[in-house]
Amino acid sequence: MPERRNDAESVHWASLEVYGPPEEVPVALHAIWSSDPERRMLGYEYLSDRLVHQGSRSPASAAAVPFLIDVVADPAAPDRFAACQVLRQIAIGEEEFTLNERPNFAHLRQEAARRATMTVEELKADEAAWVAGAADLQERAARERRTSFSNVERDRLTEQWDIEAYDAVRAGVPVYVVALSANHPATQIYAAQLLAYFPEESPSVVPALIPLIGGEDPIVASAAAVAAGICARGTEDPAAAAAIAARWERAENLAERWATGIGLAQLLNDPGPEILADVEAATEAPAPVPHFPFLDGDIAAVAAYTLDRLEDRHTTPSGPWRA
Repeated sequence: MPERRNDAESVHWASLEVYGPPEEVPVALHAIWSSDPERRMLGYEYLSDRLVHQGSRSPASAAAVPFLIDVVADPAAPDRFAACQVLRQIAIGEEEFTLNERPNFAHLRQEAARRATMTVEELKADEAAWVAGAADLQERAARERRTSFSNVERDRLTEQWDIEAYDAVRAGVPVYVVALSANHPATQIYAAQLLAYFPEESPSVVPALIPLIGGEDPIVASAAAVAAGICARGTEDPAAAAAIAARWERAENLAERWATGIGLAQLLNDPGPEILADVEAATEAPAPVPHFPFLDGDIAAVAAYTLDRLEDRHTTPSGPWRA
Protein backbone atom coordinates (compact mmCIF):
# COMPACT_ATOMS: atom_id res chain seq x y z
CA MET A 1 0.00 0.00 0.00
CA PRO A 2 1.35 3.46 -0.81
CA GLU A 3 2.99 4.86 2.30
CA ARG A 4 1.26 8.21 1.99
CA ARG A 5 -2.12 6.52 2.34
CA ASN A 6 -1.35 4.42 5.38
CA ASP A 7 -3.09 7.10 7.43
CA ALA A 8 -6.70 6.01 6.79
CA GLU A 9 -7.20 5.60 10.53
CA SER A 10 -6.13 9.20 11.13
CA VAL A 11 -9.30 10.50 9.47
CA HIS A 12 -12.05 11.14 12.02
CA TRP A 13 -14.66 9.18 10.09
CA ALA A 14 -17.23 9.37 12.90
CA SER A 15 -17.56 13.13 12.36
CA LEU A 16 -18.21 12.72 8.63
CA GLU A 17 -21.71 11.17 8.68
CA VAL A 18 -20.81 7.71 7.44
CA TYR A 19 -23.79 5.51 6.68
CA GLY A 20 -22.96 2.68 9.07
CA PRO A 21 -20.18 2.02 11.60
CA PRO A 22 -17.52 4.66 10.82
CA GLU A 23 -14.66 2.54 12.11
CA GLU A 24 -15.24 0.11 9.26
CA VAL A 25 -14.28 2.63 6.55
CA PRO A 26 -10.50 2.46 7.18
CA VAL A 27 -10.82 -1.32 7.46
CA ALA A 28 -12.39 -1.40 4.01
CA LEU A 29 -9.75 0.99 2.62
CA HIS A 30 -7.06 -1.42 3.78
CA ALA A 31 -9.01 -4.43 2.51
CA ILE A 32 -8.96 -3.22 -1.10
CA TRP A 33 -5.17 -3.73 -1.08
CA SER A 34 -5.44 -7.29 0.25
CA SER A 35 -3.91 -10.24 -1.57
CA ASP A 36 -7.22 -12.04 -0.99
CA PRO A 37 -9.62 -11.31 -3.90
CA GLU A 38 -12.69 -12.03 -1.78
CA ARG A 39 -11.55 -9.59 0.90
CA ARG A 40 -10.95 -6.92 -1.73
CA MET A 41 -14.42 -7.48 -3.17
CA LEU A 42 -16.01 -7.12 0.27
CA GLY A 43 -14.02 -3.94 0.86
CA TYR A 44 -15.26 -2.38 -2.36
CA GLU A 45 -18.82 -3.49 -1.69
CA TYR A 46 -18.72 -1.86 1.72
CA LEU A 47 -17.30 1.40 0.35
CA SER A 48 -19.87 1.49 -2.43
CA ASP A 49 -22.74 0.93 -0.01
CA ARG A 50 -21.59 3.33 2.72
CA LEU A 51 -20.02 6.16 0.76
CA VAL A 52 -22.85 6.29 -1.78
CA HIS A 53 -25.92 5.35 0.19
CA GLN A 54 -28.92 5.17 -2.14
CA GLY A 55 -27.21 7.70 -4.38
CA SER A 56 -26.46 10.18 -1.60
CA ARG A 57 -22.99 11.33 -0.68
CA SER A 58 -21.64 12.63 2.65
CA PRO A 59 -18.42 14.32 3.77
CA ALA A 60 -16.99 10.82 4.26
CA SER A 61 -17.38 10.23 0.51
CA ALA A 62 -15.02 13.06 -0.42
CA ALA A 63 -12.62 12.11 2.38
CA ALA A 64 -12.25 8.58 1.01
CA VAL A 65 -11.52 9.70 -2.55
CA PRO A 66 -7.72 10.19 -2.25
CA PHE A 67 -7.35 6.63 -0.99
CA LEU A 68 -9.22 5.29 -4.03
CA ILE A 69 -7.30 7.51 -6.44
CA ASP A 70 -4.12 5.93 -5.05
CA VAL A 71 -5.34 2.53 -6.24
CA VAL A 72 -5.97 3.80 -9.76
CA ALA A 73 -2.57 5.55 -9.77
CA ASP A 74 -0.60 2.41 -8.91
CA PRO A 75 -0.01 0.13 -11.95
CA ALA A 76 0.70 -2.74 -9.57
CA ALA A 77 -2.47 -2.31 -7.53
CA PRO A 78 -5.11 -5.04 -7.72
CA ASP A 79 -8.59 -4.28 -9.04
CA ARG A 80 -7.92 -0.77 -10.33
CA PHE A 81 -11.13 -1.08 -12.31
CA ALA A 82 -13.11 -1.52 -9.08
CA ALA A 83 -11.62 1.67 -7.67
CA CYS A 84 -12.76 3.45 -10.85
CA GLN A 85 -16.27 2.09 -10.34
CA VAL A 86 -16.53 3.35 -6.76
CA LEU A 87 -15.02 6.72 -7.72
CA ARG A 88 -17.67 7.10 -10.42
CA GLN A 89 -20.39 6.35 -7.88
CA ILE A 90 -18.95 8.90 -5.46
CA ALA A 91 -18.69 11.52 -8.21
CA ILE A 92 -22.23 11.35 -9.57
CA GLY A 93 -24.31 9.09 -7.35
CA GLU A 94 -26.90 7.35 -9.50
CA GLU A 95 -25.58 7.07 -13.05
CA GLU A 96 -29.10 6.79 -14.43
CA PHE A 97 -30.01 10.20 -12.98
CA THR A 98 -26.94 11.83 -14.54
CA LEU A 99 -27.58 10.34 -17.97
CA ASN A 100 -31.25 11.27 -17.81
CA GLU A 101 -31.07 14.79 -16.36
CA ARG A 102 -27.71 15.81 -17.87
CA PRO A 103 -26.73 18.14 -15.01
CA ASN A 104 -24.54 21.16 -15.58
CA PHE A 105 -21.83 20.60 -12.98
CA ALA A 106 -20.40 24.10 -13.25
CA HIS A 107 -23.86 25.53 -12.56
CA LEU A 108 -24.41 23.15 -9.64
CA ARG A 109 -21.11 24.30 -8.15
CA GLN A 110 -22.13 27.94 -8.51
CA GLU A 111 -25.54 27.26 -6.98
CA ALA A 112 -24.03 25.44 -4.00
CA ALA A 113 -21.70 28.39 -3.38
CA ARG A 114 -24.57 30.88 -3.71
CA ARG A 115 -26.88 28.99 -1.39
CA ALA A 116 -24.14 28.41 1.20
CA THR A 117 -24.40 32.05 2.30
CA MET A 118 -28.21 32.25 2.45
CA THR A 119 -30.36 32.32 5.57
CA VAL A 120 -33.12 29.76 6.09
CA GLU A 121 -35.67 32.41 5.17
CA GLU A 122 -33.81 33.18 1.95
CA LEU A 123 -33.60 29.48 1.12
CA LYS A 124 -37.35 29.13 1.59
CA ALA A 125 -37.96 32.16 -0.60
CA ASP A 126 -35.66 30.70 -3.24
CA GLU A 127 -37.61 27.46 -3.17
CA ALA A 128 -40.95 29.31 -3.39
CA ALA A 129 -39.70 31.25 -6.41
CA TRP A 130 -38.74 27.97 -8.07
CA VAL A 131 -42.24 26.59 -7.52
CA ALA A 132 -43.85 29.79 -8.84
CA GLY A 133 -41.64 29.66 -11.92
CA ALA A 134 -43.15 26.40 -13.18
CA ALA A 135 -44.08 26.40 -16.85
CA ASP A 136 -47.63 25.12 -16.29
CA LEU A 137 -50.05 24.00 -13.58
CA GLN A 138 -49.05 20.35 -13.84
CA GLU A 139 -45.39 21.17 -13.37
CA ARG A 140 -46.22 23.53 -10.53
CA ALA A 141 -48.16 20.78 -8.76
CA ALA A 142 -45.19 18.43 -9.16
CA ARG A 143 -42.85 21.04 -7.68
CA GLU A 144 -45.21 21.66 -4.78
CA ARG A 145 -45.32 17.94 -4.03
CA ARG A 146 -41.55 17.78 -4.09
CA THR A 147 -41.06 20.73 -1.77
CA SER A 148 -43.69 19.43 0.68
CA PHE A 149 -41.14 16.78 1.68
CA SER A 150 -38.08 19.01 1.58
CA ASN A 151 -35.97 20.54 4.29
CA VAL A 152 -34.13 23.54 2.88
CA GLU A 153 -31.22 23.31 5.31
CA ARG A 154 -30.72 19.61 4.74
CA ASP A 155 -31.10 20.07 0.99
CA ARG A 156 -28.37 22.70 1.06
CA LEU A 157 -26.05 20.36 2.92
CA THR A 158 -26.78 17.58 0.47
CA GLU A 159 -26.00 19.83 -2.49
CA GLN A 160 -22.75 20.91 -0.86
CA TRP A 161 -21.69 17.34 -0.08
CA ASP A 162 -22.54 16.14 -3.57
CA ILE A 163 -20.49 18.80 -5.34
CA GLU A 164 -17.61 18.39 -2.88
CA ALA A 165 -17.58 14.66 -3.62
CA TYR A 166 -17.73 15.33 -7.35
CA ASP A 167 -14.86 17.81 -7.22
CA ALA A 168 -12.76 15.49 -5.06
CA VAL A 169 -13.06 12.80 -7.72
CA ARG A 170 -12.53 15.34 -10.50
CA ALA A 171 -9.13 16.20 -8.99
CA GLY A 172 -7.98 12.73 -10.04
CA VAL A 173 -8.72 13.17 -13.75
CA PRO A 174 -5.01 13.18 -14.74
CA VAL A 175 -4.65 9.83 -12.95
CA TYR A 176 -7.64 8.32 -14.76
CA VAL A 177 -6.30 9.55 -18.09
CA VAL A 178 -3.03 7.70 -17.46
CA ALA A 179 -5.03 4.61 -16.47
CA LEU A 180 -6.48 4.52 -19.99
CA SER A 181 -3.08 3.19 -21.06
CA ALA A 182 -3.18 0.31 -18.59
CA ASN A 183 -2.33 -3.13 -19.88
CA HIS A 184 -5.68 -4.37 -18.60
CA PRO A 185 -8.94 -3.99 -20.55
CA ALA A 186 -11.17 -3.74 -17.47
CA THR A 187 -9.12 -0.84 -16.11
CA GLN A 188 -9.33 0.90 -19.49
CA ILE A 189 -13.08 0.34 -19.74
CA TYR A 190 -13.95 1.62 -16.28
CA ALA A 191 -11.48 4.49 -16.39
CA ALA A 192 -13.20 5.56 -19.62
CA GLN A 193 -16.62 5.31 -18.01
CA LEU A 194 -15.43 7.40 -15.04
CA LEU A 195 -13.94 10.07 -17.31
CA ALA A 196 -17.21 10.40 -19.23
CA TYR A 197 -18.70 12.47 -16.43
CA PHE A 198 -16.19 15.33 -16.33
CA PRO A 199 -17.26 17.55 -19.23
CA GLU A 200 -15.24 20.47 -17.86
CA GLU A 201 -12.15 18.33 -18.45
CA SER A 202 -13.08 17.29 -21.99
CA PRO A 203 -10.11 19.12 -23.61
CA SER A 204 -7.77 16.63 -21.91
CA VAL A 205 -10.11 13.65 -21.60
CA VAL A 206 -11.39 13.28 -25.17
CA PRO A 207 -7.95 13.27 -26.89
CA ALA A 208 -6.90 10.54 -24.46
CA LEU A 209 -9.95 8.44 -25.37
CA ILE A 210 -9.46 8.70 -29.14
CA PRO A 211 -6.57 6.17 -29.34
CA LEU A 212 -8.76 3.61 -27.53
CA ILE A 213 -11.60 4.23 -29.99
CA GLY A 214 -9.26 3.30 -32.81
CA GLY A 215 -7.58 0.46 -30.92
CA GLU A 216 -7.69 -3.29 -31.42
CA ASP A 217 -10.08 -4.20 -28.61
CA PRO A 218 -13.69 -3.62 -29.76
CA ILE A 219 -15.04 -3.73 -26.19
CA VAL A 220 -12.61 -1.05 -24.99
CA ALA A 221 -13.28 0.95 -28.15
CA SER A 222 -17.04 0.82 -27.56
CA ALA A 223 -16.72 2.07 -23.98
CA ALA A 224 -14.33 4.82 -25.06
CA ALA A 225 -16.68 5.94 -27.84
CA VAL A 226 -19.62 6.32 -25.48
CA ALA A 227 -17.41 8.03 -22.89
CA ALA A 228 -16.10 10.54 -25.42
CA GLY A 229 -19.62 11.29 -26.63
CA ILE A 230 -20.95 11.90 -23.12
CA CYS A 231 -17.92 13.91 -21.99
CA ALA A 232 -17.99 16.20 -25.04
CA ARG A 233 -21.78 16.04 -25.42
CA GLY A 234 -23.09 18.36 -28.10
CA THR A 235 -19.72 19.94 -28.88
CA GLU A 236 -19.37 18.17 -32.23
CA ASP A 237 -15.63 17.77 -31.55
CA PRO A 238 -14.31 16.98 -35.06
CA ALA A 239 -11.47 14.70 -33.98
CA ALA A 240 -13.73 12.66 -31.71
CA ALA A 241 -16.48 12.56 -34.34
CA ALA A 242 -14.06 11.27 -36.97
CA ALA A 243 -12.67 8.58 -34.66
CA ILE A 244 -16.08 7.33 -33.51
CA ALA A 245 -17.53 7.43 -37.04
CA ALA A 246 -14.62 5.38 -38.36
CA ARG A 247 -15.20 2.80 -35.64
CA TRP A 248 -18.94 2.76 -36.30
CA GLU A 249 -18.37 2.11 -40.01
CA ARG A 250 -16.18 -0.93 -39.34
CA ALA A 251 -18.04 -2.29 -36.32
CA GLU A 252 -17.75 -6.07 -36.08
CA ASN A 253 -20.96 -6.75 -34.16
CA LEU A 254 -24.23 -5.14 -33.13
CA ALA A 255 -23.08 -4.14 -29.65
CA GLU A 256 -20.09 -2.28 -31.08
CA ARG A 257 -22.24 -0.60 -33.72
CA TRP A 258 -24.86 0.41 -31.17
CA ALA A 259 -22.26 1.77 -28.74
CA THR A 260 -20.44 3.81 -31.35
CA GLY A 261 -23.78 5.08 -32.66
CA ILE A 262 -24.66 6.21 -29.14
CA GLY A 263 -21.28 7.92 -28.87
CA LEU A 264 -21.92 9.86 -32.07
CA ALA A 265 -25.48 10.72 -31.07
CA GLN A 266 -24.23 12.08 -27.75
CA LEU A 267 -21.46 14.08 -29.41
CA LEU A 268 -23.35 15.46 -32.40
CA ASN A 269 -26.51 17.52 -32.39
CA ASP A 270 -27.58 16.09 -35.76
CA PRO A 271 -25.99 12.66 -36.16
CA GLY A 272 -27.99 11.75 -39.27
CA PRO A 273 -30.63 9.10 -40.01
CA GLU A 274 -28.31 6.07 -40.17
CA ILE A 275 -26.84 6.77 -36.74
CA LEU A 276 -30.27 7.45 -35.29
CA ALA A 277 -31.55 4.17 -36.72
CA ASP A 278 -28.80 2.31 -34.88
CA VAL A 279 -29.49 4.15 -31.63
CA GLU A 280 -33.20 3.40 -31.96
CA ALA A 281 -32.38 -0.26 -32.59
CA ALA A 282 -30.24 -0.26 -29.45
CA THR A 283 -33.30 0.71 -27.37
CA GLU A 284 -34.58 -2.83 -28.02
CA ALA A 285 -31.35 -4.52 -26.96
CA PRO A 286 -31.64 -7.20 -24.28
CA ALA A 287 -29.84 -6.36 -21.04
CA PRO A 288 -27.24 -6.66 -19.90
CA VAL A 289 -24.81 -6.35 -22.78
CA PRO A 290 -21.62 -8.10 -21.63
CA HIS A 291 -18.72 -5.78 -20.74
CA PHE A 292 -20.70 -2.61 -21.51
CA PRO A 293 -20.01 -0.53 -18.38
CA PHE A 294 -22.66 2.17 -18.57
CA LEU A 295 -25.77 1.46 -16.47
CA ASP A 296 -24.36 -2.00 -15.72
CA GLY A 297 -24.76 -3.09 -19.33
CA ASP A 298 -28.21 -1.64 -19.99
CA ILE A 299 -27.36 -0.25 -23.42
CA ALA A 300 -31.08 0.07 -24.21
CA ALA A 301 -31.53 2.65 -21.44
CA VAL A 302 -28.39 4.54 -22.49
CA ALA A 303 -29.75 4.65 -26.05
CA ALA A 304 -33.12 5.93 -24.83
CA TYR A 305 -31.51 8.72 -22.82
CA THR A 306 -29.43 9.60 -25.87
CA LEU A 307 -32.53 9.98 -28.01
CA ASP A 308 -34.12 12.07 -25.27
CA ARG A 309 -31.17 14.44 -25.44
CA LEU A 310 -31.64 14.93 -29.16
CA GLU A 311 -35.38 15.45 -28.81
CA ASP A 312 -34.81 17.89 -25.93
CA ARG A 313 -37.59 16.34 -23.90
CA HIS A 314 -36.13 17.48 -20.57
CA THR A 315 -37.37 21.04 -20.53
CA THR A 316 -38.18 21.29 -16.83
CA PRO A 317 -35.51 21.33 -14.09
CA SER A 318 -35.69 18.90 -11.20
CA GLY A 319 -35.11 21.10 -8.18
CA PRO A 320 -34.09 24.51 -6.86
CA TRP A 321 -30.47 23.44 -7.53
CA ARG A 322 -31.40 22.77 -11.15
CA ALA A 323 -28.81 22.74 -13.94
